[in-house]
Amino acid sequence: MNLISLHSIAIDLSNVIARELKYDNFKKAKISYGLEVVIGAIIKLIVFTTIPFWFGVLKQSLIAMLTIAFMRYASGGIHLKTFNKCLIVSTAVFVSIGMLAKVLVISDYLYYILNVASFLIVVLRAPVDPPEKPIKTKQQRYVRKIISVIVLLLLIYISSNTIENDIKNSIILAIYIQVLTLTGWEKTIYKYITQLKLNAKEVN
Repeated sequence: MNLISLHSIAIDLSNVIARELKYDNFKKAKISYGLEVVIGAIIKLIVFTTIPFWFGVLKQSLIAMLTIAFMRYASGGIHLKTFNKCLIVSTAVFVSIGMLAKVLVISDYLYYILNVASFLIVVLRAPVDPPEKPIKTKQQRYVRKIISVIVLLLLIYISSNTIENDIKNSIILAIYIQVLTLTGWEKTIYKYITQLKLNAKEVN
């Protein structure tokens, strides 16, 4: 059961608007798409601010969200198939990063190792484009890779020069989470979950 049927809401609203203004199906489809984008953005903005605020990690979560957004724009990454899954998982990630950022202490040695690992993963894997919006040319892919590396190095530089530990942790944890989305780790997890479900059915 979907918590929020964003597509259905957009369709219903576009049908009303198109009927009132006597628009054809093409204009109705454009309105529906626009409404879905706008409503989705509003819902995400509300959820991504209110829930971290309740947990007392609004600042840390917003920094993590901006960090991931900047990296994701260039490097891409995994995309969940539904709005609800994206909303729930993203909120959980931002809140978790915010909570960890306030208590975590990362040694300099581990910090450098993770940064080097992140750099290598970005160089080797970025950009990761979704199947529905593939990168069309090698030149575009090369440019996106260069931008991904530059953004990563810039964020690492900012984090390394940040005095407040929670802000530094918010940035670097967000970097590591985003880099993981380039590795295809989620496929292994989904495969494991599917296998558990199949085993459970066989037992029953």
